[in-house]
Amino acid sequence: MAGPQPAVLVVPGSLLFTLDEDAFAALDRGEPDALAELRSYTPPARVESGELPPVTALSLNVAQACNMSCAYCYADEGRFHGAARLMQKGIAFRGIDSLIANAAGQMVTIGFIGGEPFLNRALLHQCVDYARAAAGRAGIAVRFSVTTNATMLQEEDLRLLRENRFAVTISIDGGPSRNRHRRLRSGRESAAAAVSGIAPLLADPGEARVAARATVTRDDLDVVGRLAWLRELGFEEAGVAPVRTSPRPELILREEDWPVFLENMIAASRIELDRVELGGQPFFSNLWVALREIHRGAARPLPCGSAASYLSLDATGRYYSCHRTIGEPGFSMGSLEDGADAAARRDFFKSHHVDMQEPCASCWARYLSGGGCHAEVAATGRSGCDYIRGWLDHCLRTYLDVAERHPRLLARGDR
Repeated sequence: MAGPQPAVLVVPGSLLFTLDEDAFAALDRGEPDALAELRSYTPPARVESGELPPVTALSLNVAQACNMSCAYCYADEGRFHGAARLMQKGIAFRGIDSLIANAAGQMVTIGFIGGEPFLNRALLHQCVDYARAAAGRAGIAVRFSVTTNATMLQEEDLRLLRENRFAVTISIDGGPSRNRHRRLRSGRESAAAAVSGIAPLLADPGEARVAARATVTRDDLDVVGRLAWLRELGFEEAGVAPVRTSPRPELILREEDWPVFLENMIAASRIELDRVELGGQPFFSNLWVALREIHRGAARPLPCGSAASYLSLDATGRYYSCHRTIGEPGFSMGSLEDGADAAARRDFFKSHHVDMQEPCASCWARYLSGGGCHAEVAATGRSGCDYIRGWLDHCLRTYLDVAERHPRLLARGDR
């Protein structure tokens, strides 16, 4: 690959080597001695063996209901094609107890999700207090996250987020013209309500870390405009996600859309790098997550911790592989009554390992992508693989420049 200095990616282990021009040319010609020398510097592949780790992250679907009616919602407005329901305290507390008891002494993360989790505000607050006390008795650390549309936030919620170091993800697609698919149940657009709700936290985040997540539909692929609006609003971090599954097929990206989306992503990354060059801090999370993963030599057999180190608990007390697969039989991972199903987790881990997936097994980007979101692949197949490879190729090239010019931004995971 071209860059500030010639480089080569060794796929097993996701190892990136910079080379002098002569060594690169010899490799390009396929000279045996050059290949042997490169292999001599290559440690064994760092892809995990498949051993089942303890579950250290649990998302609680405290509200399988929502005050909004987003056109593209994969979760059926949080109901997951069932009845709207709120999680009860007994189920939530038992889930927290099980997480802490089986975490093998490691730090745990508890996420609150829905629907809109602040529809069950009282339980969310109770869970934070309960988890802190339970983790303290067990001698382990606990951290929290929440994904919210921000339209229901009250002062007591803002205090909770600030004082408990929450990672807060705000779902918002942009200003009113871009947020048109995110409607309140009354039918009104939601951008104004979200901005009003989140403004006090952006102005005074306390110990909370606040980020925006914008969903990109095929009728508006502008990434640059979204990010600019979110930064002007006061967010210090934002990312985008393209629609791959939706009850509205006309909003899902199609094959002809992916090259346009890639162009928009690359344009946004170049603006981001120009801004950083002038002293700005990292903002575009899609870019910086990828660069930091490359920097640490991430070699992922799976796209995320789903069913491995992470599970999701629905409002009835059943475990699923993640918050996106609630109610899907093929992703069921046991229950509070019987315990998380280790055999189901192990089978899921092995069968979804990137080396077991096609066409992933022969893809050069497999250990960087992990094979793509399980829920999305199950629902729609592998549309967009060329986009993923194109984005990762861009990130690898970008990494070489950033590693040379701004290494401090790669060496840390915070701001």
